[in-house]
Amino acid sequence: MTTKTKYLIIGAGLTGLSAAYHLSDNYLLVESSDFPGGTASTVKLEGFKLDNSVHVLYFRDNSIKNWIENILKVDLLMNKRISSVWINGKYVPFPLQYNLSYLPLIERIRCANSLIHSMIRWKTNKVRQNFEEYSQSTFGNYLTQVFVRPYNEQLFGVSLSELNTDWLGDYLPKSSRYKILLSAFRVNHFGYGRNSIFYYPREGGISTLAENLSDSLKLKPMYNRTLKKIILSNNTAVLNDDSEIQYDFLINTIPLADFLSKCDSLPFEILGAADCLKKRSTTLLHLLVKGKTKRKDHWIYIADSKIPFYRITFPGNINLANCPEGYFALTIEYGGEVLDRDLVMKESIATLERIEILEKNNLIIEFYWRLIDCGYVIYDQHRKSVLEKIFPFLENNLIFSIGRYGGWEYSNMEDAILHGKNIAGKLSGLKKLH
Repeated sequence: MTTKTKYLIIGAGLTGLSAAYHLSDNYLLVESSDFPGGTASTVKLEGFKLDNSVHVLYFRDNSIKNWIENILKVDLLMNKRISSVWINGKYVPFPLQYNLSYLPLIERIRCANSLIHSMIRWKTNKVRQNFEEYSQSTFGNYLTQVFVRPYNEQLFGVSLSELNTDWLGDYLPKSSRYKILLSAFRVNHFGYGRNSIFYYPREGGISTLAENLSDSLKLKPMYNRTLKKIILSNNTAVLNDDSEIQYDFLINTIPLADFLSKCDSLPFEILGAADCLKKRSTTLLHLLVKGKTKRKDHWIYIADSKIPFYRITFPGNINLANCPEGYFALTIEYGGEVLDRDLVMKESIATLERIEILEKNNLIIEFYWRLIDCGYVIYDQHRKSVLEKIFPFLENNLIFSIGRYGGWEYSNMEDAILHGKNIAGKLSGLKKLH
């Protein structure tokens, strides 16, 4: 049986939901799981609310915040970020580069000397060829070696020299080398970066956003429907139950590499480009703990290549409602897939005790693992050129691939909502050409 629709949307994450909302009608939205939100969803376990991936909201555009609060009726809790970096055996307030005064004197001197050397070596107009050169020219070689390299290489799974700088933007705002230098000798401010003020749903976990958005749709998502094949020649999607949907326009929000693997009759050039798309999976371990944590942080960055994880988040510090009274939770993030989970959990608990996150008398009452296959897109030297081949080809076939995963980019929840809104506006003004 073949169903016809003007707009077919693949994936009911925030981007797909936003596209559906702003298209209003004449669409079908298919989702492989049985809930909306994708990684921006929440598991409820033993009275805890555990987000399937660490998410907080921060805004460039107040109209998006107003839309979430007033139209979607999501009550947002505001937080002033409290965050630290674990480095060389101690905690330093984040951002590290503006809080060097918390380091021992010898390390501050090394940071300052290294930064002065980089200011001499790297003139303002000299081109930075990759992220390693950017880091060395901005932070100096010492900070690059003790923080930037161990954290980011664990996160992305490639060397700094393999990453370009296209992904930085607002996620690593431009730093002043003079302010960094001054911070080695005086206490500085903490409020730096886009997420220095962030928001989170007061009730229900991060999934409240996707759930309220889904509830507001005229046409509800079709759950447990996985994309099996795209027949480019006649604009038809085949689903896992062998049903077919013929579309005028297709909006894809699932990982671009996965989507391309479903398309039939791709030209050799596009197949080759698809093979160049690189990603890094992420594994999360949620620990549910009896007792109270001494840490006030919302999250902690780990700058130690000998520690198997790169970040720890405290869901109960982001919102007390995420944990039942008398308990706390930890969300631990690992780069790549954790194969020996028993061994890694044992090592991680020992490490958490050593760095004073857990106490030996803390009782872990439950744990929960989650693998995110496409955690981060790798911004290597090939990404831009291959996307310049892939996207025009797809658009010529009336397919628009958008969002963090469909657009193969590093972006946040505000961006996801805007991507959906913008594509709806774009397609509403287009007519099918064939």
